[in-house]
Amino acid sequence: MKLPPDYVCGVVAGEGCFTIVISKHKQKKLGLDARLHFEIELRDDDEEILRSIQETLGCGRIYHLNLERYGWNSHVELKVSSIVDIKGKVIPFFRKYPLRGKKKNAFECFIQAADIFSRKDHLTLKGIEKLRAIRKRMNRYSKKYQASAKVRENRAPSGVRILASDS
Repeated sequence: MKLPPDYVCGVVAGEGCFTIVISKHKQKKLGLDARLHFEIELRDDDEEILRSIQETLGCGRIYHLNLERYGWNSHVELKVSSIVDIKGKVIPFFRKYPLRGKKKNAFECFIQAADIFSRKDHLTLKGIEKLRAIRKRMNRYSKKYQASAKVRENRAPSGVRILASDS
């Protein structure tokens, strides 16, 4: 069943992620592989919500993630990685129904990255550097990029929380 756009925007604001992935890849000409992903990850007992968002957007795949080894419940993830779907469905949806807050900044950066992919500039070193700069702007609100974060929560492999202070 399709969901109201404001509901989808609320879920994305809390649990969504606009991501630029740049990784080493031996078989690529540059030795690097760049990809764009739009993702929403929820506990597996909320899978129906992801299926409804998938139907509302008209794209994406659902993946089951087993995180029990980390002491977490299993999760489900809706992932859109097709540039055709990102440009033709995801971006138009969030342009029509704008996000608010920090996620709006990440989305604007994501649009810039999608344009680089559309021009196939991600296949050049100059394009990769542009993507890295955009990614840095996207992540400026992330805890791992803020030196001012006093306490960072981590989990041991057993699932026990460990609090480590940044000094």
